[in-house]
Amino acid sequence: VVNTYLNDYLSTNRGMTVEGATLIILIFGVGNGAGVTFGGIGSTYLYSNYGPRYPSLFSGCAAILGCFPMWFMLNYNFNSGNGNNGIDNGESRGSLLIFILISLLAGFLSGITGPIVKSTLQNVTLPQMRGQAFALLNTFDDFGRGLGP
Repeated sequence: VVNTYLNDYLSTNRGMTVEGATLIILIFGVGNGAGVTFGGIGSTYLYSNYGPRYPSLFSGCAAILGCFPMWFMLNYNFNSGNGNNGIDNGESRGSLLIFILISLLAGFLSGITGPIVKSTLQNVTLPQMRGQAFALLNTFDDFGRGLGP
């Protein structure tokens, strides 16, 4: 959902150029890919060494911590320097660099939860009910994507 709507929000509502907003989405996606990889490896490690309770705690903490850089990303005033969308001078380039790092962190923290949700759902449902549980998960996940923020 973030990849679909964040580009429009940054370019339309926050006054960023379309190219700059697309760069931010690209960096967010790179962070998200790294977060998915780290979440899968980290949850496997936690599950095998500490038990089934810790991957869920890891996922929950990452989701809560991911709210802060995302909030900062949505409310950051990158046009405060000279109104040139963070491209023309050194001060604005530093501002754009901070925005890129925050986008990377937000993507990383939001990506951690992806692989953990499905493995947790598999661990908490009975074998004869897993098909229905995953069907409901996919239905509500797709419904939320279509409905939008």
